[in-house]
Amino acid sequence: SLATEADGWARRPQVGRCSLFPCLVMAGAGLGLPWLVSALLVLSGVRGETCTEPVISPSYYTTSDAVISSETVFVVEISLTCKNGAQNVALYADVNGKQFPVTRGQDVGRYQVSWSMEHKLARSGTYEVKFFDEESYSILRKAQRNNEDVSEIKPLFTVSVDHRGAWSGPWVSTEVLAALIGILVYYMAFTAKNNIQA
Repeated sequence: SLATEADGWARRPQVGRCSLFPCLVMAGAGLGLPWLVSALLVLSGVRGETCTEPVISPSYYTTSDAVISSETVFVVEISLTCKNGAQNVALYADVNGKQFPVTRGQDVGRYQVSWSMEHKLARSGTYEVKFFDEESYSILRKAQRNNEDVSEIKPLFTVSVDHRGAWSGPWVSTEVLAALIGILVYYMAFTAKNNIQA
């Protein structure tokens, strides 16, 4: 009957009748999470704004005591103001050819990037931290993949970090120092005893 036929049709899978988001989720499950994330970002129009004539107020911290830390840590914080009023600026940092993610703070225009390395590799001196926006970062990554010269790629701005090196403790270990003090005390006591007996 027509009623039975209609009921059977309603129970069948409805091919081609899914909303945009569920379809993307199903497709992303087959193609991988990176594809899904990229597709959602494109569809939602998420893109960092372009910052013109940036003005920054930087501050930074580096590990100064290697005794209490297993690695040397670098932390750079900046306050960014753009002439065009851009507030949703995506930034990427490059230090000596290595890229690090830049996190955005809760306050508008506040950003932070951090990285670490072994004490023996963290030479004292000035580290140039180059910050790129999305457009220049894309050009940088493409040049790196193609083994091209990246020195001509201009960053949005650069922050100079002065690292004075990390203190590794006294030249003489505390165990050796304690032993020397013990020997000295014993010698002084022994000498004083001999003087009294004499």
